[in-house]
Amino acid sequence: MTDYSTILAGTSGVAVVPSSTRFSQTGEGLPVVVVENALGTAVLALQGCHLLSFVPANGADLLWLSPLAAFTPGKAIRGGIPLCLPWFGAHPAGLPSHGFARISNWLLESASNQADGSTLLTLSLSHTPETLKLWPHEFRFEMQIEVGNTLKLTLNVDNLSDTPAPFTYAFHTYFAVEDYTLTPIQGLEDVTYINTLGEVRREQQVGTLQLTGATDRVYLDVPEVQTIVEQQRQIKISSQAKSAVVWNPGDHAAKIADVGEHHRQFVCVERGDVFDNALTIEPKSRFSSTMILSEAR
Repeated sequence: MTDYSTILAGTSGVAVVPSSTRFSQTGEGLPVVVVENALGTAVLALQGCHLLSFVPANGADLLWLSPLAAFTPGKAIRGGIPLCLPWFGAHPAGLPSHGFARISNWLLESASNQADGSTLLTLSLSHTPETLKLWPHEFRFEMQIEVGNTLKLTLNVDNLSDTPAPFTYAFHTYFAVEDYTLTPIQGLEDVTYINTLGEVRREQQVGTLQLTGATDRVYLDVPEVQTIVEQQRQIKISSQAKSAVVWNPGDHAAKIADVGEHHRQFVCVERGDVFDNALTIEPKSRFSSTMILSEAR
């Protein structure tokens, strides 16, 4: 039997889980948590606290997981919802892109069935001597994941150190679509964005966003809700985070080994606080951010 004791919490080293929740693993041996209740199902890799799938009852998966994804310890998984923190994107000192949280083993602290039929998971990641070399702040990251007919993620960040902590983050969500070039994204009209393809420049979104090829844009001070519109369904993204990063590599995907020809089947709309919306978390303080995903047909 696989020993999960190093990544599961509880008095015996293993979290007590309800009937809606079970442990499994990928073919490569990465531990995952599977949630199945009457409202929806989800699969979560404990490495990175990384959601791989969310399917509301009588619906289809909201998340895209690359058919070419590698489930290698210490390497980010392509697709689902990677967590980018405590920094987003490239680091000025050449440290790992998008931070260390997405390749770290998180602890499953608890899992419980809620009165409305949903399942609530709580996971955490805390500082170590290795993380202090990368980000010199004592911390505790906590993620609460509520799986029901919607998916609710609540990230709590505790700065336990005596100094202010610069902080950026993103829920780097890959949404499953039939064809990203035929999928309008509503809720970014008239918003200023930073176009990072080629020469970095600031522009303003005119009308509904419709991707036509390679796209990498950071929208700033965005409305709470964006909606991905397909013929058969709409995916609603709700968050008070101030940024929205929209990404698809387009034809450049040919150079990305774990994307390749499959790039048309996803679009990333990543809510977070990045670039101009970057944060500073004061000493002994907590920052919280929530994102809710839902489907309408």
